[in-house]
Amino acid sequence: MNQVGIGMCICNDAGEFVLAKIAWFAPLSDVDIREAVGLHTTLEWTSGLQFHNIDFVLDSKKVVDAFTTDVGDNSEFDCIIDACSFFFLNKPK
Repeated sequence: MNQVGIGMCICNDAGEFVLAKIAWFAPLSDVDIREAVGLHTTLEWTSGLQFHNIDFVLDSKKVVDAFTTDVGDNSEFDCIIDACSFFFLNKPK
């Protein structure tokens, strides 16, 4: 199979299941890059559903820290985080 899968789940404000999605990608070598791609995929998905005021829960502290700070190093990881930030900041309210 040689693919990487990510799972996304949406719950309401009471913590009850609403919707889920799975996405598959060709293997990406670094775990942090896979986590960042997962965040970007989730941002695209929730935006397409026109969901707003969403709290995200992530497994990777490195992704959370990179997303919430402006420190970057122009690596592949940083480029994906920048794309997430751009997507997040420019989505309609």
